Amino acid sequence: MPDRTVADIMTRSVITLSPETDIYAGVRTLLKHKITGAPVVGVDGRLAGFLSEKDCLKVLVAGALDGLPEGLVQDYMTLDVQTIAPSGSLYDAVHLFISQTYRRLPVVDDTGKLVGQITRRDVLAAIEAIRDDPRLYGTKDAKPFEGTGVDSAMRIARGRRH
Repeated sequence: MPDRTVADIMTRSVITLSPETDIYAGVRTLLKHKITGAPVVGVDGRLAGFLSEKDCLKVLVAGALDGLPEGLVQDYMTLDVQTIAPSGSLYDAVHLFISQTYRRLPVVDDTGKLVGQITRRDVLAAIEAIRDDPRLYGTKDAKPFEGTGVDSAMRIARGRRH
Protein backbone atom coordinates (compact mmCIF):
# COMPACT_ATOMS: atom_id res chain seq x y z
CA MET A 1 0.00 0.00 0.00
CA PRO A 2 2.78 2.53 0.69
CA ASP A 3 3.84 2.53 -2.95
CA ARG A 4 0.35 3.31 -4.32
CA THR A 5 -0.04 6.85 -5.60
CA VAL A 6 -3.05 9.02 -6.22
CA ALA A 7 -2.48 8.54 -9.98
CA ASP A 8 -2.89 4.77 -9.49
CA ILE A 9 -6.40 5.04 -8.07
CA MET A 10 -7.84 8.37 -9.23
CA THR A 11 -10.70 8.73 -11.67
CA ARG A 12 -9.42 10.27 -14.89
CA SER A 13 -12.79 10.93 -16.50
CA VAL A 14 -14.25 13.70 -14.34
CA ILE A 15 -17.50 15.58 -14.73
CA THR A 16 -16.54 19.25 -14.75
CA LEU A 17 -18.28 22.58 -14.95
CA SER A 18 -17.29 25.82 -16.61
CA PRO A 19 -17.20 29.07 -14.59
CA GLU A 20 -19.58 30.58 -17.16
CA THR A 21 -22.22 27.84 -16.74
CA ASP A 22 -25.59 29.03 -15.43
CA ILE A 23 -25.84 28.07 -11.76
CA TYR A 24 -29.08 26.16 -12.31
CA ALA A 25 -27.43 24.13 -15.09
CA GLY A 26 -24.63 23.39 -12.62
CA VAL A 27 -27.14 22.20 -10.03
CA ARG A 28 -28.84 20.02 -12.66
CA THR A 29 -25.47 18.49 -13.58
CA LEU A 30 -24.79 17.50 -9.98
CA LEU A 31 -28.27 16.03 -9.63
CA LYS A 32 -28.20 14.23 -12.98
CA HIS A 33 -24.89 12.52 -12.24
CA LYS A 34 -25.68 11.97 -8.54
CA ILE A 35 -22.46 13.63 -7.40
CA THR A 36 -21.85 15.88 -4.42
CA GLY A 37 -19.66 18.35 -6.29
CA ALA A 38 -17.66 19.01 -9.41
CA PRO A 39 -14.41 20.77 -10.29
CA VAL A 40 -14.81 24.02 -12.18
CA VAL A 41 -12.32 24.24 -15.03
CA GLY A 42 -11.37 27.13 -17.29
CA VAL A 43 -10.86 26.86 -21.04
CA ASP A 44 -7.16 26.20 -20.43
CA GLY A 45 -7.98 23.07 -18.40
CA ARG A 46 -6.79 24.61 -15.15
CA LEU A 47 -8.80 24.28 -11.98
CA ALA A 48 -10.70 27.51 -11.30
CA GLY A 49 -12.78 26.37 -8.34
CA PHE A 50 -15.17 23.72 -7.08
CA LEU A 51 -18.96 23.69 -6.94
CA SER A 52 -20.36 21.57 -4.11
CA GLU A 53 -23.89 20.86 -2.97
CA LYS A 54 -23.21 23.22 -0.09
CA ASP A 55 -22.27 25.98 -2.54
CA CYS A 56 -25.51 25.33 -4.41
CA LEU A 57 -27.50 25.88 -1.22
CA LYS A 58 -26.27 29.48 -1.34
CA VAL A 59 -28.59 29.93 -4.32
CA LEU A 60 -31.56 29.27 -2.04
CA VAL A 61 -30.27 31.75 0.54
CA ALA A 62 -29.77 34.39 -2.16
CA GLY A 63 -33.31 33.74 -3.32
CA ALA A 64 -34.71 34.30 0.16
CA LEU A 65 -33.08 37.72 0.24
CA ASP A 66 -33.43 38.92 -3.34
CA GLY A 67 -36.19 36.90 -5.01
CA LEU A 68 -35.27 34.38 -7.69
CA PRO A 69 -31.48 34.53 -7.88
CA GLU A 70 -29.55 34.30 -11.07
CA GLY A 71 -25.91 33.87 -11.70
CA LEU A 72 -23.15 31.68 -12.94
CA VAL A 73 -21.23 28.84 -11.36
CA GLN A 74 -18.34 31.27 -10.76
CA ASP A 75 -20.63 33.36 -8.53
CA TYR A 76 -21.22 30.48 -6.12
CA MET A 77 -18.20 28.16 -6.43
CA THR A 78 -15.51 27.76 -3.81
CA LEU A 79 -12.30 29.41 -4.96
CA ASP A 80 -9.86 28.10 -2.36
CA VAL A 81 -9.87 24.42 -3.32
CA GLN A 82 -7.84 21.72 -1.59
CA THR A 83 -6.11 19.66 -4.28
CA ILE A 84 -3.69 16.78 -4.40
CA ALA A 85 -0.92 15.93 -6.85
CA PRO A 86 -0.99 12.72 -8.90
CA SER A 87 2.31 11.75 -7.25
CA GLY A 88 0.76 11.99 -3.78
CA SER A 89 0.65 8.78 -1.80
CA LEU A 90 -2.45 6.92 -0.74
CA TYR A 91 -1.56 8.00 2.81
CA ASP A 92 -1.50 11.66 1.72
CA ALA A 93 -5.06 11.30 0.42
CA VAL A 94 -6.21 9.49 3.56
CA HIS A 95 -4.71 12.23 5.73
CA LEU A 96 -6.61 14.93 3.83
CA PHE A 97 -9.88 12.99 3.99
CA ILE A 98 -9.52 12.37 7.72
CA SER A 99 -8.41 15.87 8.66
CA GLN A 100 -10.88 17.75 6.43
CA THR A 101 -14.53 17.43 5.47
CA TYR A 102 -13.84 16.82 1.77
CA ARG A 103 -15.46 13.88 0.02
CA ARG A 104 -13.51 14.34 -3.19
CA LEU A 105 -10.25 16.02 -4.12
CA PRO A 106 -9.34 17.37 -7.53
CA VAL A 107 -6.01 16.00 -8.77
CA VAL A 108 -3.93 18.67 -10.50
CA ASP A 109 -0.52 18.60 -12.16
CA ASP A 110 2.32 21.08 -11.61
CA THR A 111 0.67 23.64 -13.91
CA GLY A 112 -2.68 23.53 -12.11
CA LYS A 113 -4.35 21.51 -14.87
CA LEU A 114 -7.03 19.07 -13.71
CA VAL A 115 -5.93 15.50 -14.46
CA GLY A 116 -8.46 13.58 -12.36
CA GLN A 117 -10.12 13.33 -9.00
CA ILE A 118 -9.96 11.02 -6.01
CA THR A 119 -12.83 10.29 -3.65
CA ARG A 120 -13.11 8.65 -0.27
CA ARG A 121 -14.73 5.71 -2.05
CA ASP A 122 -11.71 5.38 -4.40
CA VAL A 123 -9.45 5.10 -1.37
CA LEU A 124 -11.71 2.53 0.28
CA ALA A 125 -11.77 0.47 -2.93
CA ALA A 126 -7.96 0.60 -3.10
CA ILE A 127 -7.69 -0.59 0.49
CA GLU A 128 -10.12 -3.44 -0.21
CA ALA A 129 -8.12 -4.48 -3.29
CA ILE A 130 -4.92 -4.50 -1.26
CA ARG A 131 -6.40 -6.88 1.33
CA ASP A 132 -5.63 -9.87 -0.89
CA ASP A 133 -1.96 -8.90 -1.31
CA PRO A 134 0.16 -12.02 -0.58
CA ARG A 135 2.62 -9.92 1.42
CA LEU A 136 -0.07 -9.66 4.10
CA TYR A 137 0.46 -13.34 4.89
CA GLY A 138 3.93 -12.75 6.30
CA THR A 139 6.16 -13.85 3.42
CA LYS A 140 6.61 -12.34 0.02
CA ASP A 141 6.19 -15.72 -1.73
CA ALA A 142 3.03 -16.70 0.17
CA LYS A 143 -0.03 -17.12 -2.02
CA PRO A 144 -3.53 -16.08 -1.01
CA PHE A 145 -6.18 -18.75 -0.85
CA GLU A 146 -8.25 -18.83 -4.02
CA GLY A 147 -11.46 -16.83 -3.73
CA THR A 148 -11.00 -15.70 -0.15
CA GLY A 149 -10.20 -12.46 1.55
CA VAL A 150 -7.73 -11.89 4.36
CA ASP A 151 -10.20 -12.78 7.12
CA SER A 152 -11.15 -16.11 5.53
CA ALA A 153 -7.53 -16.91 4.72
CA MET A 154 -6.48 -16.26 8.31
CA ARG A 155 -9.21 -18.59 9.63
CA ILE A 156 -8.10 -21.30 7.18
CA ALA A 157 -4.47 -20.81 8.19
CA ARG A 158 -5.44 -21.25 11.85
CA GLY A 159 -7.29 -24.46 10.99
CA ARG A 160 -10.83 -23.08 11.33
CA ARG A 161 -12.95 -23.16 8.21
CA HIS A 162 -15.84 -20.97 9.38
